[in-house]
Amino acid sequence: MRKSIILLMSLVGLLNASCTTDNNESDSSTTTQGSSVETDKLLNENIQLKHQLATKDSVINYYSSMMNEIRDNLNLIQDKQKNIFKKQSNPETLSADDPSLISDIKTLGELLAQNQSKISKLKSDIKNSDMQLNEFEKMIISLSEEVQLKNMEIYQLQQELEMRDAAFSELFDAYQQKDNQVSNLTDDLNTAYYAIGTKKELVDNNVITSEGGFLGLGKTKDLKGNFNQAYFTKIDVTKVKVIPVGAQKIEIITNHPSSSYKFKGTGNVEGIEITDAKAFWSVSKYLVIVVVK
Repeated sequence: MRKSIILLMSLVGLLNASCTTDNNESDSSTTTQGSSVETDKLLNENIQLKHQLATKDSVINYYSSMMNEIRDNLNLIQDKQKNIFKKQSNPETLSADDPSLISDIKTLGELLAQNQSKISKLKSDIKNSDMQLNEFEKMIISLSEEVQLKNMEIYQLQQELEMRDAAFSELFDAYQQKDNQVSNLTDDLNTAYYAIGTKKELVDNNVITSEGGFLGLGKTKDLKGNFNQAYFTKIDVTKVKVIPVGAQKIEIITNHPSSSYKFKGTGNVEGIEITDAKAFWSVSKYLVIVVVK
């Protein structure tokens, strides 16, 4: 009997020791696993933070560069303005046929148009930016007011010269037309088109061929203009960053670098997010999306 009791106590001791060891190993494993997850989380947060900072630095550098270009233009406008003032102070030699005066007025028109275009782009970009850049917004507003003030000064100068000689009116009008052409060119550069539909819809609307190729884009990728442009939606590439889709599966017919966009949505494709607009629209200003049934 005594031997049986001793044997039973020994077995209980061994079981307790085993349980303690298992618990310790389990606790150690859980602690290690938890530590690893926490480390991974911190590393991911660190990577994301670095990416956000790099992106913000890039955006700030872009805005700063644009604003510096506008200020450089304002300085050039000031120089041309002084040249015209000097000629204006000598009415005897003031002539709308003066090559240097014509050159100064032409340059003024181009610089004013460039500033107007850059200011518009800055306002649009910062409006669509996800970042809080309040100081830059204030600086852009201030710079915009400075540009408008300079525009008024040039307008008054134009009026004074036109009062002296009607020929100046034609001269300024010629470069005002150039100003409009520059603005129109900027609009064209920022304009793109997209079409979306099933293969049947796109074929029926003369957008793609029955083989699936894009009508209007041959082997040389030149737009021929023989497709139905009315079926496309016109967009401003500086403002539209996501093309809405809402389909389970799609196929992009036109050529766009794969690194310049990504699909949004889980399961269904909710939209195409353009991550690099310049690269995305560099090959074609037309985007054709086929909804695969």
